[in-house]
Amino acid sequence: MGRRDSNSSRVAPASPADGHSSAAGVGPLGPARGPLSIAEASVGMLVQDVLVHPADVVFVKGIVEASEGIALLFAERGGEITLAAPLGRGDEFAELLRDLEQDVGARRRGAQR
Repeated sequence: MGRRDSNSSRVAPASPADGHSSAAGVGPLGPARGPLSIAEASVGMLVQDVLVHPADVVFVKGIVEASEGIALLFAERGGEITLAAPLGRGDEFAELLRDLEQDVGARRRGAQR
């Protein structure tokens, strides 16, 4: 039996009552999946690969998070990051990219997708 969350809606139990899954890799919410790739997570968005100094990644993440939904930041390794913005925020996204270039020396890699 599931429990109720703070909004009183039904939440599925973590596992069946007997503690065993009915099929390997299949849970109560469907087949087990790994994390989404950046390509899957940014479908239908403006995407720009950017290179910053690795020490600046956390600073850039803070700027992006404080930017009221202009973009999402995906960090792969070191200073290689991917920024993705909703299609309707293109002008603000371009301004954010220019500011990052000016303030932290960010370099765009490849064409915007």
